[in-house]
Amino acid sequence: MKIIFIANGGLNSNSGMHIFHLANAIAAHGVECVAYIQGKAEEALAHGRPKFTVYSAFDCSPRSFAGRLAMEHSEYIIHCWTPREVSRNAAEPLAAVLDAPVIVHMEDNEEIVFKTHSSDWNLNPELEENWLPDARLYRLSHPARHKEFLARVHGYTCIINSLLEFKPPHIPGHIIWPSCEEAFFTLPPMSRPEDKIRLGIPPECPVLFYPGAMHPNNRQEILELYEAVCLLRQADMPIKIIKLGKYVTDVAQHFAAWGINDCLVDLTDKVKPAEIPRLMRAVDFLAQPGRDDAFNHYRFPCKLPMFLASGRPVLLPESNLGFMLTHGKNCLLLRNTDKPAIEICALLKMLMKNPALASSIGQAGRAFAREHFSWAKTANRLIPFYGDVLSDYKKHSEGRKRRGDNACP
Repeated sequence: MKIIFIANGGLNSNSGMHIFHLANAIAAHGVECVAYIQGKAEEALAHGRPKFTVYSAFDCSPRSFAGRLAMEHSEYIIHCWTPREVSRNAAEPLAAVLDAPVIVHMEDNEEIVFKTHSSDWNLNPELEENWLPDARLYRLSHPARHKEFLARVHGYTCIINSLLEFKPPHIPGHIIWPSCEEAFFTLPPMSRPEDKIRLGIPPECPVLFYPGAMHPNNRQEILELYEAVCLLRQADMPIKIIKLGKYVTDVAQHFAAWGINDCLVDLTDKVKPAEIPRLMRAVDFLAQPGRDDAFNHYRFPCKLPMFLASGRPVLLPESNLGFMLTHGKNCLLLRNTDKPAIEICALLKMLMKNPALASSIGQAGRAFAREHFSWAKTANRLIPFYGDVLSDYKKHSEGRKRRGDNACP
């Protein structure tokens, strides 16, 4: 059995990070893995040493890639990361050539992501030219085609249980929680002055960290986080926020109006994913802003495992993973949907004034992470699911051949 991961982007994305660590964990069990990505093959090195083979769409087309693998005569499973056009159009011809089952992995409410992005980009989704490979919508799920694709595949994985609502009833499903590297679990439980000084931050200044890019679905909640920084500054409570991610251009206007530019430590494009554990040695508090809406309810922010594993206190919305945590014990939940910035500000103030509470919440969060977040455990559970999907596919193979069906037409 060989697993082929079809990425919807490069390995330098959040999805790519999941594929990298999951493929490495599966490979540790002796199961060979291959990744076909929409980026440069060397992007894998940003996470460490890959134990799997990486093929880039820049170097070979989906059909060329399929031709290479067909010569190996192996039993394949295609794990297609999201039903978006870019990955669907790579997975379907591959499945037809290799006669292999396809499993789709879901990370978001694809319908909400499509509606928000297509509206923000002001693109008409009814024009087929907007869905061509060089068009922006190609990176999203087509309103009709992604549902047809889901109805044809042979298995379904998702990042959180709420996404099982989109699973067709006739195919098996499996939940894959994201995880993080062991380096986050071994971080000192408190920041150290020397690590702040290394970043040009006064050693006594509290530090907040938010890694992640801004997009139409999370723009408002990220602004609410920075508004909270503004409120802290107005209350004469100095704080620095480490920014690691690209934002839309008009955000600079808000930062200037709030007078918080000197609160920012912008390390975007200066820190590789494998270097984040060292960076977090300077961090005191972690926050994932948001609320339980149609976007957040169906996602699992990939930063949350490393946040909790770090031993720092974490603020997050009462949504997705927040439903499984306990406010005041292993996290602080964001519940005020009317004045979120004021709530974030108040909770950070509380943590700053009560180091013992901050430490207790951080250590309990780390205990939760240790119990639930492990790439090795995820691989242990996923490999039997792969085996079941392949076995079921082979049982029906003869019938498909008699009918002349493709694996995933």
